[in-house]
Amino acid sequence: MKPNDIAEAIAFYNREPETLERHIIPVLDCDLVVYHRPGSASKGHIIFYHGACGRSQMWAHQYDAFDGFDLYFVNVRGQGESPMKVGLPDLEGAVQDVDAILSYFKLDKVILVGHSWGGNPLQEYTYRHPERVLALVMVDSWGQHRYLSEKERGRIKYSSLMYKTIPWKVIADKNSKMCTDNPITRELVKTAIIETGRDVFLNLGITGFLAVHEIEGYKGNPPMLLVRGENDFPKHLKIIYDGIISLNPNARQVTISDSKHQPMNDHPKEFNQIVGDFFEEVVAL
Repeated sequence: MKPNDIAEAIAFYNREPETLERHIIPVLDCDLVVYHRPGSASKGHIIFYHGACGRSQMWAHQYDAFDGFDLYFVNVRGQGESPMKVGLPDLEGAVQDVDAILSYFKLDKVILVGHSWGGNPLQEYTYRHPERVLALVMVDSWGQHRYLSEKERGRIKYSSLMYKTIPWKVIADKNSKMCTDNPITRELVKTAIIETGRDVFLNLGITGFLAVHEIEGYKGNPPMLLVRGENDFPKHLKIIYDGIISLNPNARQVTISDSKHQPMNDHPKEFNQIVGDFFEEVVAL
């Protein structure tokens, strides 16, 4: 695609639909900006967390989906429209922010959807507060509840060193190419990484990996849908998702073909159909 064509396509993500209501929620060390799309019925409430260095616009293809549900698109702390006032964002803060969102909107029980790093705090919240979670959807997320081998610890240490030393724009370009083959999505991801910055990216990753821990199971076994792109570290993610399924009989995984790390943007119709069917299934239980 030509640069002008990509720029025009990116405008889709930067639009401001009239259906979205902007809210500011004061939390520790920052103000969360959350966009609420009211549902046409009262089927349920769904909170969306984007991945590291993302923003709420990463869910632009979902703004008009899932009719009947109220949708909440979060700019996760320290990213997008929710910059930190003090310090750097971390995993624990993102876990605790879920309570603040529920309190602000006066919600009792919700469905949680997290992409990549954003799935980690939502998985942890589900573990700690199953009484508040109707269901969990994780999209290409490496998760918090698993065994971390010495080999993986070594790989994380090496990656951290690499991310600290290589020019940030080079990192952004490489990461965007790992995430997707779609030039539009690639530009979206690259721009978000550059604008978020190295320090935020590193602290999100480090605090996430340091908090990885094994568990014996999930109280009540809330329904879980584990979505992964066919070409997104298939061997590793399958092992991680199989581990979650072994802990929760109500968890299942699904693969979106011809996709890497951005199935909700690269194959939005298929993604919305799969997770939409899951939402309907959950509220019918």
